[in-house]
Amino acid sequence: MLFPRIITAALALGVMQTTQCLADPPKVIIDTDFNTMGDDGQVGAMAAQLYAQGTIDLLGFTIPSGNQWRDQEVVDCLKAVERMGIEKRVEVYVGANYPLLHDYRAYLYEQQLLGKPIDYVGAYATPQPSPNQLVPPPDGFAKHTVPAKLNAVDFIIQSIHRYPNQVSILAIAPLTNIALAMRKDPTIIPLIKQIVFMGGQVYAAGNAFNDAGEFNWWFDPEAAQVVLRANVPKVIVPLDCTNTVPLTKATYLQIVNHQPKTIVTELYKLTFAPFFGSAPPPYTPYIYDTLALAFLVNPKFATDTRTIWLDIDDLTPSTNTTFGADYGKSMPYTSDPYPSIGLLTPSTVVFAVDTDAFLKFYVNLLTLPVPVDF
Repeated sequence: MLFPRIITAALALGVMQTTQCLADPPKVIIDTDFNTMGDDGQVGAMAAQLYAQGTIDLLGFTIPSGNQWRDQEVVDCLKAVERMGIEKRVEVYVGANYPLLHDYRAYLYEQQLLGKPIDYVGAYATPQPSPNQLVPPPDGFAKHTVPAKLNAVDFIIQSIHRYPNQVSILAIAPLTNIALAMRKDPTIIPLIKQIVFMGGQVYAAGNAFNDAGEFNWWFDPEAAQVVLRANVPKVIVPLDCTNTVPLTKATYLQIVNHQPKTIVTELYKLTFAPFFGSAPPPYTPYIYDTLALAFLVNPKFATDTRTIWLDIDDLTPSTNTTFGADYGKSMPYTSDPYPSIGLLTPSTVVFAVDTDAFLKFYVNLLTLPVPVDF
């Protein structure tokens, strides 16, 4: 889609502004199912650079199971904050190991009912590892960084009370931690500035289990429903948007061929080289969560936003189970489907971004010096 030159110029200015120090940068908690240099790991590296620049005030990382089992994600995130040089300023908070209901045994039962998965299942690809089975990141375990003493749920609650109406949550994981915080202390709900999600699908196909739902929300649909029905400003970047920004070979080469090289560009190469070798790639790689970070930093990246009421597919069992074929699928409505009880508030849903502007932002942050320069 083409846009008037004046809009393009404004977007370009917005990208420049994201690299400048702000007098009062937005306070951000990143709730992430972390990995070393997949989309969550990229967000970690990019957020560290934005924090060092003064563009955001990064309060902490909170970790639930999702892409991997929680303890492996914690290991990877601890190394990431140490690698980026922010470990003395930003802590890693251990969150929920299991979803509210959809735990590993429930997932096995889901398989029994619906058949083997045909798409991504994250941590559930294997049973939970024991502590001695945790795998070091390619550049080794963290040498001196340990998890915060406070758990993730209490950290979210305390941060929001400490900074009422100032904290944005970047929700790029299953929503277990956030739902538990809302249930434990509902008084935080009106005090959350906004939640920016990478999650859900509106009209696009899903990418989890049987292609019905998006992975983050399929992994813990009950938690997603709790958070979606909370009276909080919500911005959702669903698969409908992220599917429009695949990782191309040109973007990959910009990052891995950048000079001077850094540990981030080397880890990026290690992660994505299999997609851009001589053999056809196994599937198209996407950079999902980074789009949600970009919107949080600069909403001008979005070129198509719509107001939609989003809920999770009815979880009430129609037979003897909640695990129907649409389990975890998000359902769009043009108006509140439950006006008599007011369970839902509408969401701002992002369907498209200025891809060129976003990729400049993306490549720049992933090729800056490491450790970060405050």
